[in-house]
Amino acid sequence: MPNEDLIYRITRAVYDRLGTTIDDSMVEQLVTDIYNQVRTTAAPSSAPARDGSASQLSVTEGSSDRMVISVFGLDHPGIVAGVSQILADASCSIIDINQTVVQGKFAMVIIADTSRARESTAELKDRLRLEGEKLGVRIYAQREDLFNAMHRI
Repeated sequence: MPNEDLIYRITRAVYDRLGTTIDDSMVEQLVTDIYNQVRTTAAPSSAPARDGSASQLSVTEGSSDRMVISVFGLDHPGIVAGVSQILADASCSIIDINQTVVQGKFAMVIIADTSRARESTAELKDRLRLEGEKLGVRIYAQREDLFNAMHRI
């Protein structure tokens, strides 16, 4: 079973059991913990594929070493700088960034490489949330693999 499908099924089971009013960060942590337990007891992911090459995550599954960061709010100077400074301080690289302003409303999505991060995903998410409060915007951050699994159609 592909990793994305497993993560999606775990996420659905958590939401079905606990309801949609549960905090998304709590669901993300539960899914991460369950997935890590299942993954460590399953066959190693580095087993050769049928063609003899080592198997890898597909692009649609995403990576646990990347983070999807969404920023929304009223436009004003310093938003991009504030978010990117948090990432730079944590030794994270910006892989992709897209931002737009529509009638004074700011929206930005960043894909960040967290493989060399100096802090945990939870700590980084907390720092981003606090920076969002200072900047007057909402910042949502989630591991890419969980984001993809939770948002697939």
